Order: sequence, then C-alpha cells, then structure tokens
Amino acid sequence: MSLAFYLNILIGGLLTGLVYGLAALGFAVIFGALRVVNFAHGGMMVAGMYASALVMTLHGTDPLLALPVDAVGLFVFGFLFQSLLAGRVRRLPEPMPSLLLVGVALMLAGGLSLLFGAAPRSARLPIGADTLALGPLVLDRLQVRAAWVAVLMITLLFVFFNISRTGKAIRACADNPCGARVIGLNVSRLQAVTFGLGSAVVGVAGCLMAQTVDVRPELVSDMALTGFVVILIGGPGSAGGALLGGLLVGMVEALAGALVSPALQSLAGYGLLLVVLVLRSLGLPGRFPNRSANPARHREQPG
Repeated sequence: MSLAFYLNILIGGLLTGLVYGLAALGFAVIFGALRVVNFAHGGMMVAGMYASALVMTLHGTDPLLALPVDAVGLFVFGFLFQSLLAGRVRRLPEPMPSLLLVGVALMLAGGLSLLFGAAPRSARLPIGADTLALGPLVLDRLQVRAAWVAVLMITLLFVFFNISRTGKAIRACADNPCGARVIGLNVSRLQAVTFGLGSAVVGVAGCLMAQTVDVRPELVSDMALTGFVVILIGGPGSAGGALLGGLLVGMVEALAGALVSPALQSLAGYGLLLVVLVLRSLGLPGRFPNRSANPARHREQPG
C-alpha cells in the first residue's frame, strides 16, 4: 500500500480525534475542577447528536444550527443539576456522588431510547462533493468541517480558562476551594458554572460527531466507553492530555478499521489504553496537573 493511503487514514483519524478530544475536554473540565467522574457524558453527547438529527429531519437545514441549542440546553441542565442536586450529594461519602451520576446516565440512555426509538437517524448534510482533494490526500468534507469547529471550540475553551476572570476564578476554586471562599469567590456558583460548561462542551462534540455517523441509542454506551478510554490515556483532569488522548485514539481506531476490520476499532482503542496504563498508570502526563495526586485532599468540606 502507498504512503498516501496511510496518510489519508492517519489524517482521517486525526480529524475524528479532534472531536474525541473536544468531548474529553468537557469531561476533564468537570473532573479537574470538581473531582467528579461524569458518568453521564455519553448520554449528554448522544443528546447533542439527536438534536442535530432533529434539525436535519424537521427543517432540512444545516444540522450545525443545533450547536447553540445543544450548548445552551446542556449548560442549563448541568448548571441546575450541580446547583440543586450534585452539589449537595458530593459532600456525602463515596460512592453516593458516583451512584448519582450513574443513575443520571441510565436515565439519559433510557429517555433517549424511549423518545427516539431504536431506528438510526442521520444528520449528514449533503454539501456537494463529499470529498476534498489536496494532492494525494482525499479528505471527507464533513469530517474536515467538524474538525475545524472542534479546533475553534478548543481554542475558545483555553482562552476562557486562561484569560477571562471567570475562568481564572474557576481554576482558583479547583486548586483551593477554601482559599477561594476566603477571598470572596462564590465557590458553589462557580462549580455549577463549571459543570454546566463541561456538559455544554460534551453536547457540542456530540453535534459534531453526528455529522459523520448515524445516531442510535446504543451509542450512549459506545461514546461513554470511548470517552473513558480517551480520558484515561490522557490523564484524568488534564486538558492537554484529553486532547492528546483523543488524537491518539482517533488515529489508532482509523488504522485498525482500515487495515484489519471496522469491528476492531474499539478493541484497538482498548489495547492502546492497556499499553498506556502499563507504562504510565496516571495516563500520559503521569500526574494530576497543578495539584496533589491525592484527590481526597481537594474534596470540599461541608459547611
């Protein structure tokens, strides 16, 4: 096989990996700031995919028009969930906070299946020629478009956390909740904003993923497992690691699907995870960035 063949596979995997990385960033935002494992991220992502499919089915317009609806709707859901329920439950001993999110994940999966049924739905937009030729490279136009939007969202996310006052305040609360409260920050409100923001990012990633795959209820578990693989490879709580993990998983799955069998794509991702965990048990960064490796030290105390 020619070099161009392998380049096309790897670039296609990179384009998909950028969307994986965006979804993993939503997970990492929540875990890094709240030390909470968002088991519901698969359901949130598929909810975003169904929103895109509905826009395409009902109006016949660009499914990316659902992106603002996805972002706002899941932000409100995440904000209210953290404010009214999760913020209180997370003060209880484990495994209560984790069980709450597992319950939400099961409710999302059952609710989506009940609302939309088992039949797959498509949100793919016919945009003329479905490929883009750049010399020896032949790229899927929808993949390229989804990847560009993912890059834009990733850039905005990094700018938000490193430049805006709210983003810096969220980072301060993540590093030292007690100290943040002493200097007058509303920690509970900022944690709710963080959960809402992470949920919105996952929903946007779902909207982008719907451009390249048909939507069906069983994708809830598939997206959840893929998200966990990406996060564990990149390191929990690491934004850069989440993006790197997404790119690696995207490339490995693309190579396995093209060279071996499409049925082995997920298995290849799990194999990569095993290799990474054997070599670096905390993921590729090898540590929890900007904080102790002991998550219990940063758990918010009652009161």
